[in-house]
Amino acid sequence: MIKRFTIDIDGAKHEIEYETDIPWGENEQLVKSSVDLSNIQNPQVKIDEYRLQIIIRTLRKAPFNHRDPREVRAQKTSTINQIMEEVMKDYPLAKSLGDWMTSFVGPEVTELVTQSTDSAQPSITGTKKPLTDSPPSG
Repeated sequence: MIKRFTIDIDGAKHEIEYETDIPWGENEQLVKSSVDLSNIQNPQVKIDEYRLQIIIRTLRKAPFNHRDPREVRAQKTSTINQIMEEVMKDYPLAKSLGDWMTSFVGPEVTELVTQSTDSAQPSITGTKKPLTDSPPSG
């Protein structure tokens, strides 16, 4: 599916189009070029490469040559940040890494690792007990 949004570059409005679901092989290459899993205990993530590859592989329309890494790098930070803010809603790195990790450890372990907790974390002051007017029983 193609999504469209508008960005502002020096006061002018420009339409951006990007693909929300790139082919599997493209996604594999994107992660492969951005993540070094040679040491599974200490994966190395190249965020800059991931962001560049997202622009190159997903954009379909932009006011610059989005297929040329040199031209992408030459854009103003504010321009790329506007694009990344929208595109990354569909391509968070954690999702791609989660898909890869499932290949290594299986879906059950990946689910346990990626689950978030809704519980409150203990504070350094410890657990507080409610105040009462009655003396402690004992």
